[in-house]
Amino acid sequence: MAPRIVHLTPIRPPFEPRTRFQCESAAKAGFEVALVAPAERDEEAAGVRLLAVPPPRNRLDRITRTALRVVRRTLACRPDLVTFHDPEFVLWGLVFRARGIPTVYDVHEDYAAAMAVRFWLPRPLRPLASWAMRALAALARRLYPVVIAERYYARLFPGAVEVLNYARLEELAPLMARPLDPPARIRLLYTGSIGRERGALHALRLLDRLPADAELRFVGYCPSRELARTLRARAARDPRLQLVIDDERWVPRDAILAAYAEPWTATVALFPDSDHYRETEPTKFFESMAAGIPILCSHFPTWKALVADQGVGLVVDPENPEAAAAAVHRLHRNPELARAMGARGRELVRTRYNWESQAERLVALYRELLGDRALPDPAQVPGPGG
Repeated sequence: MAPRIVHLTPIRPPFEPRTRFQCESAAKAGFEVALVAPAERDEEAAGVRLLAVPPPRNRLDRITRTALRVVRRTLACRPDLVTFHDPEFVLWGLVFRARGIPTVYDVHEDYAAAMAVRFWLPRPLRPLASWAMRALAALARRLYPVVIAERYYARLFPGAVEVLNYARLEELAPLMARPLDPPARIRLLYTGSIGRERGALHALRLLDRLPADAELRFVGYCPSRELARTLRARAARDPRLQLVIDDERWVPRDAILAAYAEPWTATVALFPDSDHYRETEPTKFFESMAAGIPILCSHFPTWKALVADQGVGLVVDPENPEAAAAAVHRLHRNPELARAMGARGRELVRTRYNWESQAERLVALYRELLGDRALPDPAQVPGPGG
């Protein structure tokens, strides 16, 4: 029987890309895989069983009752290995360790830095919350093998295994085949979580400096209902602003991929400077590269090295909307430049920034932790007559 791996989360949508990619990659490698997550019902797709628990009613319910339900449902699977995806499970994970089950912590985000920009957290509490997350990270790295989604997380988790948030070639193949022709008018796209800390208002200031036929489209989850109201009020009086947003749940992945399939002048990420985002490498950059769309983003050194220095887009000071508008006009007036940026982005995704290379690291870690219980490595199995 194949070893059984269970991924679990008390909060994330069951088919959030990173978690789904990990589960499907493990299943493709021959493991039996289940995901325990909030959902309406059990189901199965791509060799992964989704085991549903009732969605939490609030944050307190999430870290108590929902977490307990996740633990019980996970133990009922009799897992050979567990991977959890949320910092509140650093302590709950001790339940699995006590039973001798190898347990992996997959770190999606720099949670210590994130506390400084969480809109729902009162400002006086943010330093304390950041300290608590650092303390939790220090405990986690002593208790568990750690997988990190971005390189710079290694400062908090030295020795962690890098499984980076790159584009999945299989999923993005249709986008990588679409024409590189820029649109006839200026069209800008933002995808992913929407917030002030992610440059939503900076993008609006850019739109104020663009022609009457320009378009800015937001596609994603907007957790701040106040900001969602602001965006909807603006869209009601300005047809240049188009919204595919939800303030209660994640926007379906299909909606995001469908947006990328359209012709765009650029994708935008004009994040204001913060410790949380300064060194991150957003997944949206690799998706934009795969789609062959130039990137317009903030001039953080990490982003400059990833985008401008590799010739896949332009960087500007996010606090200078005139400079951002000038960059947009440069791309719009130079379609050959835009096509060249799109082509370079696609080539980088094909050769470097793809999930397939990262999945190999994850599967290798699982084999190492499972030891004698692991599946044989196909590369080590002799062929006929070997």
